[in-house]
Amino acid sequence: MNIKTIKPHILACRDGDWNHALRVVKWVKVLGKGRSDLNLLITTALIHDIGWFNVLPKGKINFKVMLTYEYEANKNSKPFATKLLTELNYNNKNIKTILRLISAADNHKATKEDEEIIVDADSLSKLSINHLKEKYEPDSFKEIITMWKKEMPSRFKTKKGKELF
Repeated sequence: MNIKTIKPHILACRDGDWNHALRVVKWVKVLGKGRSDLNLLITTALIHDIGWFNVLPKGKINFKVMLTYEYEANKNSKPFATKLLTELNYNNKNIKTILRLISAADNHKATKEDEEIIVDADSLSKLSINHLKEKYEPDSFKEIITMWKKEMPSRFKTKKGKELF
C-alpha cells in the first residue's frame, strides 16, 4: 500500500472523503485487529469511496443531491479501484478481494466477515459530527441524522460494531 499514491485520488473525490477514509482505517484497525488480511482491509478503507472521483464539484453538498449521484459513483468504483490497485502492483486475487469489499461498503451489505468489518467501519466513521461538517451543507444535517436513526441500527453486523454503535 502506498498512501502517497492513494491520497491524491481520494482528495479528488468529495470534500471530506480523505478524512472519512482515515476514520474508516481507524475503525478497521479496531474491528479487524489481529486478522491476517488487515492490510487488505486498510487498503479498502482508504479507497472505498474512489468511485466519487470527479463525480461532483468540490464543496459541501446537499444530502439529497449526493444520493442522486450515488449510483454513478458506485458504478465507477470497480474501474477506478482496479486501475489504481494495478498501478500499485496488487495481484489479481487481492484486487478481486478489495473490489468485493468496496461493493459491500457501497451497498451497506455484508455476507462475509471481512465485508462486515468494512461495512461497520464505514458506518462508524459516518457517525461523527466531523463527517457531517466536512461533507454536507448544514441544512442536510437533520435529514442525515434522521436517516442514521432509521437505517444504522440494522447495518451493524460485527459484535464489536454493534457494541460501539
